[in-house]
Amino acid sequence: MAAGFLALCFVYTLTGIFGSLTVLHTVARIIWSPRRALKKQRREAPPSCLLDASLGTHNYVTANGLKFHYVSAGDDSKPLMLFLHGFPEFWFSWRHQIKEFSRDYHVVAIDMRQGERPTKRSDYSVDVLHKDIVELVPALGYETCVLVAHDWGGVVAWTVAAKNPALVEKLIVMNCPHPRIFAKGRSIGQILKSHYMFTFQLPWLPEFAIRLHDYQAIYDSFQGKKTGVHNKASFPPSLVEAYKYVFSKPGALTGPINYYRSVFTRPSRLPSKPLEMPTLLIWGDDDAALDKKMADMHTSVVSNLTVKHISNCSHWVQQDTPEAVNHYMREFLSS
Repeated sequence: MAAGFLALCFVYTLTGIFGSLTVLHTVARIIWSPRRALKKQRREAPPSCLLDASLGTHNYVTANGLKFHYVSAGDDSKPLMLFLHGFPEFWFSWRHQIKEFSRDYHVVAIDMRQGERPTKRSDYSVDVLHKDIVELVPALGYETCVLVAHDWGGVVAWTVAAKNPALVEKLIVMNCPHPRIFAKGRSIGQILKSHYMFTFQLPWLPEFAIRLHDYQAIYDSFQGKKTGVHNKASFPPSLVEAYKYVFSKPGALTGPINYYRSVFTRPSRLPSKPLEMPTLLIWGDDDAALDKKMADMHTSVVSNLTVKHISNCSHWVQQDTPEAVNHYMREFLSS
């Protein structure tokens, strides 16, 4: 208990430091250009890229007491390949993989709980997100799946694989370390890379800061020099409008930011036994948020592991270098 208390003290000390810097930066942006900073574009209709019928069919399924939107493609008599996205993402982040694997799988890319959903922090703990997926698979008519995940979706996927291994035939995770490895790899450098996680512990400020300059933070995440994709052909700047459309909806930011708000106070307890299902870890080496060294630290938590590094690739690996990601996935799935 004492260790847990000290850990929370450490977290909230960093929250105070990084939060104060965010306040100063936010105020400066408003003072510098108040009209531009507070201006927001109305987005009532989805951009055309989200209406592309070649990406699949839009459906809804109920699991864990919520209705989840998802896009599916492929023959539903084939094995299920279930995609879990990160933040600030949604089903569309898997567009390149949906097209590639719908020939061999029934591919389903869900929108994880966000948007007009519960807003209490406790409704976004890892254990709750884990239960969403555990109930989604049978709700879709399957007993098992190939589970593919990125970023925060990876946190949930690691948890599902650890607690419900019979549900996962094969596991593919991209740019997300196993929770135990993330805890081990918290160097000063990684703490600085993870500064946003501590700022996100604050109420309303993160949402307000992200909305400034018509969601400039979302644009910078995907297209900025520090964190953005390297391959603009695979993720052109025009597609960022789809993400702005989704996250401009009421509550769409608060939900996924609550993932971060609950992760320190409501951590999930994972079994100590290493994962035994075949697991592929793909890592874009130019990740601005996560140290690439963590990718090679997983032998203690996964017994049947393949690691693939992709150089000159950002955190948004499946959108940045889809050809390489799809190649490694297909190679792994056929082995």
